Amino acid sequence: MLTVSALSLIPSALDSGLSFIQVLITTCLGFALVIALSSVKFDKAGAKAKNPALLITIALSLHNLPEGAAPIGASLVDIQTGLTTSVVLALHNIPEGIAISATALLAGYGRKRALLLTLAATLAEALGAFAVYFSGSLLLSDRSIGLLLSGVAGIMIAICAKELIPYSLKALGSRRNYADD
Repeated sequence: MLTVSALSLIPSALDSGLSFIQVLITTCLGFALVIALSSVKFDKAGAKAKNPALLITIALSLHNLPEGAAPIGASLVDIQTGLTTSVVLALHNIPEGIAISATALLAGYGRKRALLLTLAATLAEALGAFAVYFSGSLLLSDRSIGLLLSGVAGIMIAICAKELIPYSLKALGSRRNYADD
């Protein structure tokens, strides 16, 4: 996703007629959106939730909104880039779905309700994708597509920096610990 952002999305945004500063600002705004949404904290008293399963669902739903934009924005560059981004995000979403389902089941919810909570977080990602797709369809000028691509680049960079790289390092570290035994 970092490669897609650096070698496809940002150059395409620059080719759209935007200045370097415009691309930089829009990329930073996309990055900031992910950081802001992922830093939202919910506590039981404030959210009036029965258990952490609902809190995790709400937090991941907010987190998934901008994630839905990444594959659509990448597809505007070319379909292969969009497909690669979709596969990476699908793999990234597996532990999120497990976290929601496992927490819901441990909280005493049945399998159907756990599935519904997981589906809610997934639908938030689809909503983000539809929003980008339809805004891209409505705003077909090169500059509008450039703004969209640079914003999506920021989203993808933030997902890598905040989610994928730390998770990979953690997984690699735990694998090394097992190998040392």
